[in-house]
Amino acid sequence: MSLKVNLNIDDTINFAFSAIDAEEAILKVLKENNLEGIFEVDLKIVDVEEIHALNEEYRDIDKPTDVLSFPIHDKIESDTNAPILLGDIILCPEMAKDPILKLIEHSVLHLIGIHHPGD
Repeated sequence: MSLKVNLNIDDTINFAFSAIDAEEAILKVLKENNLEGIFEVDLKIVDVEEIHALNEEYRDIDKPTDVLSFPIHDKIESDTNAPILLGDIILCPEMAKDPILKLIEHSVLHLIGIHHPGD
């Protein structure tokens, strides 16, 4: 089986970045975690106000953040031929302290079930 990613981008702020580089960052994480198959990721790029509202609504944290991850599954099974929707990444470039591609890679780890201690 091979590895492929379908990246759906909703850029609400017209942020200039390479979708190809973002796909490669996602593929890198999937390869490093020995996943195979077709995976879909939805990436939404938002402003500070929107990420602040989402952070408050979903995490009860009343401040903006750089990135949020919303996984669809608790555990990823890659033995299917059907595309697997991993989940959503919400990214606010204005809040980013790390490079955008690093934030995407980190978010994909969350989407495939790898979390921080205590999460």
